[in-house]
Amino acid sequence: MSDSATDAFFSAWRTYRKIVDANYMYHREIGARIEETLRAAFGDSGFSVLDLGCGDASTFAPRLARLAPSRYVGVDLSETALGLAAENAKALPCPAELRREDLLTALAEGDERFDLIHTSFALHHLPTERKAEFFRLAAARLTPRGLLLLTDVMREEDETLPIYFGRYTSWLRSDWGLLTEEEREATCAHLTANDLPETFATLASQAQAAGLAAEPVAAFTWHKLARFSRRA
Repeated sequence: MSDSATDAFFSAWRTYRKIVDANYMYHREIGARIEETLRAAFGDSGFSVLDLGCGDASTFAPRLARLAPSRYVGVDLSETALGLAAENAKALPCPAELRREDLLTALAEGDERFDLIHTSFALHHLPTERKAEFFRLAAARLTPRGLLLLTDVMREEDETLPIYFGRYTSWLRSDWGLLTEEEREATCAHLTANDLPETFATLASQAQAAGLAAEPVAAFTWHKLARFSRRA
């Protein structure tokens, strides 16, 4: 990575860490529900984890460390983020493997199955048809008892994408006060240029077409946690 690319990465990463630390996207509440869901599903039995778009793993790894994972595979496109994840994954009570791949490639290559596929605030970057592909590929990589846990921004059922952008950026500008004005505007520009959130109904329909049952778990404004499992 060039010096300029490294500087850009860490500038964006510092902003994202400020957002996480301020809990603007409800990472703490969602993380607690994820931990509760995994404890109920797997108890003290070991379970394997594929973490797609793991980033630096700083929010998910501490949750996993309190459970009983038997294997952890983290996937991200950023080599720099994976370097940070390597440090955070040391807290896990199991072997950890980190791979530099995009999430669809990670699902398409290989045939290993996982008890848990987890992805957080990553799927909304894909266009609608690629999200359908994601569910098809994920379904094939789950064990019979496997779960897919998806944390992401999702539009309300009556929101078009432009309405969502308008409402989200208005809330961001008014409520995310720990960010500088420059950071707020950069975040607004990033999400309006890159984000393609769906409604839960759309994601549930795609999952069902792939043979997965969909269940909403928690919702904090547009920030939602959903659970997908093999249909009986």
